[in-house]
Amino acid sequence: MSRRSRHAIFVLGPLACVAVLSGRADGAAGGFAGRAARMDARGARERPTMTATTSFAGAWEAVAQEREVRAAVRLVPAGEPGGNDAAAVARIQAHLARWGATPAALAKALDVKTCVVTLLLADAARIPAAQRATLLRDADEWCRADAHERELRAARIIPTAVTRLVGGLARAVRETRTVGLVIGGAGLGKSHALAAVAAELAGQTVVVRATPDARGAKGLLRAIRDAAGAGPAAAVIPSVKGALQALRGSAGLVVIDEVQLISTLALEAARAIFDGGDVGLLLVGTTAARRTLNPATDPLVGPLCSRIALHVDLDRELLGSGRDGRPRKWIDAATVRAIVERHVAQPIDGGGLAQLGDTANFAPGHLRAAVNAVRVGAYLARRRDGNADAPVTEQDVRTALRMGSLEGV
Repeated sequence: MSRRSRHAIFVLGPLACVAVLSGRADGAAGGFAGRAARMDARGARERPTMTATTSFAGAWEAVAQEREVRAAVRLVPAGEPGGNDAAAVARIQAHLARWGATPAALAKALDVKTCVVTLLLADAARIPAAQRATLLRDADEWCRADAHERELRAARIIPTAVTRLVGGLARAVRETRTVGLVIGGAGLGKSHALAAVAAELAGQTVVVRATPDARGAKGLLRAIRDAAGAGPAAAVIPSVKGALQALRGSAGLVVIDEVQLISTLALEAARAIFDGGDVGLLLVGTTAARRTLNPATDPLVGPLCSRIALHVDLDRELLGSGRDGRPRKWIDAATVRAIVERHVAQPIDGGGLAQLGDTANFAPGHLRAAVNAVRVGAYLARRRDGNADAPVTEQDVRTALRMGSLEGV
């Protein structure tokens, strides 16, 4: 090797090494960049997008299951919410503002997190369309039901689980023009619920109650005719035709309370009214109505029973035991307090309220037993202290319950 060649290697060798190393580094960098890009692309395909669909899937399922459970009896006023999403959000916001309700209360009713309701009201478009539609529908229904209950309170009608169930069934029977049946133990508040139905559907509902004068066919027809506002010009002898003429154009629902007391012929007259007129028929009675409306024991009621399309057993829906095996509470403390304030003006201490709550939920007679206990307890408190404003104590309520007990009689 010549001297010039050795000099070239000495000068150019380090430069060549640098070039080679630089090329390898660039290639490595390019390889890492390409591999990262490929991984990102593959990850974008395989990695689930974190949207409300995945974050709140459990909430959607819970809402869907609850809606399926109550599908047989709608617990909200009839009529689906109309309009677009913006209109539904506006209705919900207007309800919250009018009644001072909070998003937290709405979230609790829908069984979702408060942040979901906040997002729904602030920027509903960020929630996927299917879930947004479900939320808006359920929230709109809750707002209408809540407004209805608040209006009932304003009319001195205390909303309870019974008023919601009976009211929902009454609306369904009226809209579908079918026959409905409500059965529940004495003292649950069925007649109170019918008063709420009559107040809500004023001018569209005829409510009659079986009495000694309205147990037979003629007495029932006369009661229906008079309740429909036929007046003294109606026929002297009550008939199905006369009752239908009185109902025509004025009522879409006929309600018969205490149906267990009326005769078989009166039940047949009720069936004839249903068949001959464009009305819904709602029968309400105690557990004894199961015997009255049993075709096995009385074949004559078979035609009426075959027309029953909607049925609610209040004892099965509200009472009994929960999942933990304990008796189920169906009246909350706020309802008990409203009942107390309606029937007595005297204050009642916390122990008395707790005792009344247990009575309303678990004692035979339920609401009626609680009302009787608070009335007698208030009387005992006045006698004890000689003061019209004497507070009712837990001992007063217990004494009243013991005095009214029929055990051992």
